[in-house]
This record gives sequence, C-alpha cells and structure tokens, in this order.
Amino acid sequence: MAKLTEEEKARRALNRRRKAALEAEEDAIRQEKKRREWQANGTYLTRAEINAGEPCRGCGLPVFDGRGRLPVLLKMDSQQREEYEIAEADFRERHSDCRSHRWSIDGSRTTHCGFCCPPPPLSEEQISAIRDIFARNRPDPAELDTWQLTLTCDHVIEKVQHCSNTYWSSTVADCPDCQQKRGIVSTEKLPSGSARRDAEERRVADELVKARAEHERLQKRADSARRRINKLESQLTNPTGPAEGNGR
Repeated sequence: MAKLTEEEKARRALNRRRKAALEAEEDAIRQEKKRREWQANGTYLTRAEINAGEPCRGCGLPVFDGRGRLPVLLKMDSQQREEYEIAEADFRERHSDCRSHRWSIDGSRTTHCGFCCPPPPLSEEQISAIRDIFARNRPDPAELDTWQLTLTCDHVIEKVQHCSNTYWSSTVADCPDCQQKRGIVSTEKLPSGSARRDAEERRVADELVKARAEHERLQKRADSARRRINKLESQLTNPTGPAEGNGR
C-alpha cells in the first residue's frame, strides 16, 4: 500500500475534525431543542415542588429520594453493590440512546439523565455563591487571548479566553451569521496584542521575584547544613580536641 502524502494526511485529519464537529453540533442542537420543549411544556420543577417530593417530569422517578448517597464502589457491602448494579442496568436500558451526562442531587441515590430529565433549579445559596465568585474574579482584559474558530458552516468567528488555557476546550459555538450553534472544526490562537504582552511580562516578573526569594531561602538552608557538616567532620577529624568547661 502506497504511503500517504502530507497533503493527503492533512486532508484526512481535517475530515476527521469536521466529522467530530458535526457530531458535536448535532448533539448541541438536540439538547437545545429539548430545553425549549421543557420550557414550553412546563416540565421544569420548582425548588418547592422538589422539596415536596414531586417526581421528575422527564422519567417519573423521584428527584430527591432521601436515601443518602451510596459509598464509593470499593467500600460498598454486598447489598449496596447489588442495589448499585440493578440501578445501573436499569439506567442503561432506559437511556441507551441519550448520549448525555447524568445528574443527581445531594442526599439522593436516584440518577437522572441529562437529556431526558430537566435539571433542578439552583438554590438561592448556590446563586449567591456563584454571583460572589464572578464578582471576585473579573478577568483582566489584558490577560485574555483571542482565538479564531472555524465552524462547520465555514464561518470564522473570534472568541476570547484566559491566557492560562493552552487550547480551546469547547466543541461548539454560536454562529452569529447562521443564528445557531455550530461545531468547531479548527482553532487558532491569534498573536498577542501589546496589552496582552505587557500582562505576560508582569506575570513573568512576578514569578521571577518568587523564584529568587525561594532560591535565597533554600540557599540559606544549604549554607546552614554545610556549616553543620563542617563542624561534624571537624569533630571526627579531631576527636581529642580541647575540653570545654574545665574551669581554667
């Protein structure tokens, strides 16, 4: 079989990326359609309904069963393991084609499907905690990188993310031209602007100060250890040195 040329390898790699992007796009559109159905049909449960024991309107199982979490698999006894395996088999049978995540709430063993079962709303405490996190961690524009994303529709858009990210992690993005989610075929980080370069220089300078302080601390410890070694070696070399504290 003839070896592939570099051009053929690149074309095949692009085809694989496009196929994966189209699959991600299909899943994202499917999930978005399901969320619109939940909203239109009133499928979402309120926090009060969950607390009152209302079953999930997607699968009919309890959202909160009050049985507490099972321990991790390695720490389950025989009865707990049997319960776990029965629940797993039932879940796989009911959701074999859903291709989604699972969710459950604290204090409950019942697992729900991310595609079939609308998630519970956030509590006021959770909303407050998330609000505080975002309020305390507003990104510095100078620390944001700009990425160029090529979508399955061949439109090219630009997005930003924090410079600590070495790759673009999401698989879909909203296309402003198509007005819908599209799969991401390829990504490219654009060259940094002057503000971004200044921020990177400040970060490196801060790291250098920390590294020098750490080096100085370790050097002091090394010097102290060397003095002790020298003293011990001297004692071994001169075991009959002058006695101390003889009153003379």
